[in-house]
Amino acid sequence: METRSCPSMWELRAIARERGLKYYMHLSKPQLFSLLQRKEGGGLFKPAEDAQEDAVRLIESAQVTTTRSSERLSCLKKRKTRENDKAEALRNKKKAKIVINTIDPIMLAELGPHTFEFTRTNGSVVVYNVESLVQYILATGDFSEPETRIPFSDEDLRRIDSEASKAKLNEKSVVDAMKNKHKFEEQKVKRDGVLGLERCASEYVNKMLEIVESDDPEEGAMLLIMSVFPSFSDSFEQIRRNDSEYASHSMCHYIQYMKGPKNRPTVDHSGLLPIILGFLEEVAKGKQGASTFGF
Repeated sequence: METRSCPSMWELRAIARERGLKYYMHLSKPQLFSLLQRKEGGGLFKPAEDAQEDAVRLIESAQVTTTRSSERLSCLKKRKTRENDKAEALRNKKKAKIVINTIDPIMLAELGPHTFEFTRTNGSVVVYNVESLVQYILATGDFSEPETRIPFSDEDLRRIDSEASKAKLNEKSVVDAMKNKHKFEEQKVKRDGVLGLERCASEYVNKMLEIVESDDPEEGAMLLIMSVFPSFSDSFEQIRRNDSEYASHSMCHYIQYMKGPKNRPTVDHSGLLPIILGFLEEVAKGKQGASTFGF
């Protein structure tokens, strides 16, 4: 064991060289000191031959210790490798495809033979009928997954076109549609304008219903003639000029709203309901336009 009186490494090696020891250059300072200092009896050093044998034994012992350490290190590495493999297998299992639907999310119909699989950022996979997905994209100009609004990549759009080609759909290419996205922006502006007009027309229909349910038919009739009918006619005519089909559907809704549900029809306190329904039907036919009221 090294003590405070232990000579320096240089001195120990000098003594070992004088005694003719071999392999001393491979020994550490404590090992070399222990080899040279044998306190037997009067603390005399052993003969050089014995010291040399001790040096050989120490080196062999050091080699055995090193070998055992290497074996332990190798076992630890193998164990760590096995643990890493298990962790990797678990991660791969988590990343495996998890299909979350059995029906088409757009049409709520059964999935057909031609589908498109989209992998979301959390690893889940949603499946669409390629026909409904293509029609949705071309109709809305929304190039993203309908449920999560995750944008489709260029590769996703190419895959959609490929599946549509296999299904022999008579639809335009979604890749080409993406290149002309400005057209969809123009359509969106137009659609937003129509929706704004429809909200205005709906407010006038609500006003008509309030007049029908009121108890003052004279005041109600004045409001209809002077304000509600002209304003509604003007708004509806603008809707029809931009989208006649949408205008037709809206008018059917307005008429049904004024009549009320079959199990609870509108109570006509003012007696003006037939007049209002007749007006709406005339507007639907184009006979009560804005020009009729001086617009």
